[in-house]
Amino acid sequence: MNIDTFTSRQFNQDPSSVKRAAKKGPIKITERGVVAYMMMSIEEYLEITGKTSTICDLLGAPDTAAIELLVPKFNASSQSV
Repeated sequence: MNIDTFTSRQFNQDPSSVKRAAKKGPIKITERGVVAYMMMSIEEYLEITGKTSTICDLLGAPDTAAIELLVPKFNASSQSV
């Protein structure tokens, strides 16, 4: 797998070219010669993590407004320290 590298300056000056490169595979973004960030397409991220959807996707799905979400109340006194 070929991983392209861009400086943070290149990223700031031409983010479109960095996004195009990320469609082909993961890229490194460096700050002062040190890798600070990695960027990849969402499809590649989901493939790597094995996740098919995010919590945002699930909450925004159609017909979810009628679902009742029961979340237990947090009780700080029952937590061990």
